[in-house]
Amino acid sequence: MKLKLYNTLTRTKEEFIPLMEDSAYQWPKKDFVGIYSCWPTVYSMPHFGNVRASFTADLIRNTIQYILWYKTISVMNFTDVWHLAGDSDDGEEKMEKAARQEWLTARDLAKKYEEVFIKFFKDLNIDPFTIMPRATEHIQEQIDLVKSLESKWYTYVIDWDWVYMDTSKIPDYGKLLWPNYKKALGWIKWWERVDLKGKKNLTDFALWKFHIWDGKRDMERESPRWVWFPWRHAECSAMSSKYLWDQFDIHHWWYDLIPVHHTNEIAQSECSTWLHPRVKYRIHNQFVLMNWKKMAKSDWNTVSPFEVIDKWYSYLDMRYFFFTTHYSSFFDFTRDSIQQAQNTRKNLIKKLSQLEKNYLFEDIQSFNLIENKLNTEIWKKFRTETMEAICDDINTPQVIATINSYLSNVNNEIISIIYRLENKFLKVWLFDSIVEEKIEIPSEIIDLAKQRLQAKKDKNFTLADEFRNKIQDVWYQIKDTPDWFEIFK
Repeated sequence: MKLKLYNTLTRTKEEFIPLMEDSAYQWPKKDFVGIYSCWPTVYSMPHFGNVRASFTADLIRNTIQYILWYKTISVMNFTDVWHLAGDSDDGEEKMEKAARQEWLTARDLAKKYEEVFIKFFKDLNIDPFTIMPRATEHIQEQIDLVKSLESKWYTYVIDWDWVYMDTSKIPDYGKLLWPNYKKALGWIKWWERVDLKGKKNLTDFALWKFHIWDGKRDMERESPRWVWFPWRHAECSAMSSKYLWDQFDIHHWWYDLIPVHHTNEIAQSECSTWLHPRVKYRIHNQFVLMNWKKMAKSDWNTVSPFEVIDKWYSYLDMRYFFFTTHYSSFFDFTRDSIQQAQNTRKNLIKKLSQLEKNYLFEDIQSFNLIENKLNTEIWKKFRTETMEAICDDINTPQVIATINSYLSNVNNEIISIIYRLENKFLKVWLFDSIVEEKIEIPSEIIDLAKQRLQAKKDKNFTLADEFRNKIQDVWYQIKDTPDWFEIFK
């Protein structure tokens, strides 16, 4: 069964054929699938948008490595420099602004939040990526990239400002905005990008920034063109080429990076290497929403994962939460949605904990090969339906639905398949027993529950709903019993 992935570059689902098996690939032989995920920017605590992108990177890697059984080299960099607020070519740098607010240097701030992200990856069962480089440790590679573009006459200089990429020299600039990218570029030119300020074209973008005369940035470095400030876009091109070679299989991150960052990254990378396309599959995950607006630190529209943990949810509830929606779809973060995810995960654990896990297929590498070891048609059907869901652009909601649909009639084979999925793909500890923590319910919550019960007896259901909402507003849940009620945190 062949994996199909939605390729943003072509706007179609395509069969995944790694470069090492692609007859059109002309470069030295590869023995791995290369996957690059660009950033997080480590200037503050992670929010759910960061988490979903990192989860998706882990999901893609696990599918390629543990379901299809290809060797992978996965790279996720830490952006510890040059990220301005917004997509313009000037303004305040996020790292330095946040560093001043915390009375730290930009370097110390980056180190602080890099450690937070790494710990969060571990808690969320996101395995370490093969390579996790820092932008500031690859300055020379960025300089070499710019020098290459200069030698090919793709750049120009605005005095005392920056070296710019001349996008008018790139016939297919903006192709990631396909299908009608020329029209989309017209919209960008009219509204999204800043005024020219000396640029030849509104879509031209900076490659490096010269020293400012009225101050000094923490991250300024020496370069062939005086003191400079490492600039956006260059880091991804430089580091991905260093670790995955100039042409690789998969590039992934947020959907909102398409119009500017990924468009410019493609332009500079392909002009530097003269490879088209440089990356075979471009994959993007959609936003986490909050109140139906994109969750973003810059808009103060976020909820921290640590806040969710404080409300008696676990990291693995969060991981399961992301499995319930396809990575390319929006979903709105609400208390009810995370509660539903927790309840569903607990119900799965309760069902599976009554069964004895086994390891019938642990010696088989590719998940596709398990079918040859199955003895009964119904379990072959289960494996086929599971693989169909995974191979359909990694359809995780359908994977969960398939598992649930077969749990009423199981044997050793199906348990072994689920265990294999759990161990290598899901990683939400479905076979672990649940230990319910006993907590003392505050008297005021009990009083609200009693008033709700009386309102229901009086058939005043509107008032009963008001009491229930008050209970939920402070993160408690009430469940009716035949004669009384139960309250949970």
